Amino acid sequence: MRLTNKVTAIAIAAVLLSVSVFAQTQRGTWTADISKKDTDKLHLNMFRSSERGQMGSSYTFSELGLTRAIVEGTNVQTDFRLQRDAGNVEFHGTFNQGLGHGEFNFTANQEYLAAMKQMGYTDVDRKSFELAMLDVSRAYAKEIRDLGFKTNLEELIEARIFNVNREQVEGLRAVGVTNLPMKKLVEYRIFDVTPEYVKQMRASFPNISVDKMVEMRIHKATPEFAKEMANLGYSGLSADKLVEFRIHGVTPEFIREVGELGFKNLNADMLVQFRIFGVNADQIKELAKEGYTNLSAQKLVEFRIHHVDGAFIEKVKRAGYAHPSPDQLVEFKILGIRVKEADL
Repeated sequence: MRLTNKVTAIAIAAVLLSVSVFAQTQRGTWTADISKKDTDKLHLNMFRSSERGQMGSSYTFSELGLTRAIVEGTNVQTDFRLQRDAGNVEFHGTFNQGLGHGEFNFTANQEYLAAMKQMGYTDVDRKSFELAMLDVSRAYAKEIRDLGFKTNLEELIEARIFNVNREQVEGLRAVGVTNLPMKKLVEYRIFDVTPEYVKQMRASFPNISVDKMVEMRIHKATPEFAKEMANLGYSGLSADKLVEFRIHGVTPEFIREVGELGFKNLNADMLVQFRIFGVNADQIKELAKEGYTNLSAQKLVEFRIHHVDGAFIEKVKRAGYAHPSPDQLVEFKILGIRVKEADL
């Protein structure tokens, strides 16, 4: 029984070793073209034989040991390399007038893997190719640790993707944004919440929370937008109201359109209601044809809520009501059209 257990343990160890070695050596195919955003860079797409999906990123020609002459040449066969702390990728293939394709082989750096394991990062063997392509170096891992973050490997990779670094962390700390978890730093990178942005927002909105700044950044409720609103007579709007304006599309153009309909200086809440319920020129013209003009802003919204439109008004008229009041129209819509007493 003991022998069987020992043989089983050896077999399991052998399988795990083979998986580890396989993960540390990868091969596949690649395609490339000159980046449209930066013509001094080459965009590489890499397809591994062992996994579905692809990885893509842009690199300068010098990072890859290439020249523009090679990349833009005609049917140029070449070898080039991407060297990373986590391992090296050897490329072989052909470039033809800015487009390239070929095969690659990746070999992990054993010293790197050992050092990362000593730092407590597990699963580095299986993730070695990804770590290399994203350039998650030992120096970067140490920088994150020195900043006080005890991340797991997935968190470290995410931090690297969004370039969480010392400059960002210390910059935020300098403006009083401290004790942030890694997920918040990533969020701030995604939405470009920089120390400069924090200072700008605090100048316009004293005591505003950073989470509210993120929300305002997402919806583009900027200080510039607040100034536009102030110029149109809506000064001193709260951060929440500015976000609400952005969510519902209350723009300077919309405010001017509403003014042309005869509704100037509507309060902020009514502007939002106009936008939510679709009060517009077409509605006002349709109601005017039925004899309903100079309706209040609130009544127009109420008509929209209860679907009191031209077709419904015609139906009421056919029931014997020549020109019911706006309140009667709403009542008929809610409770149903009553037969007139004279017709009973």
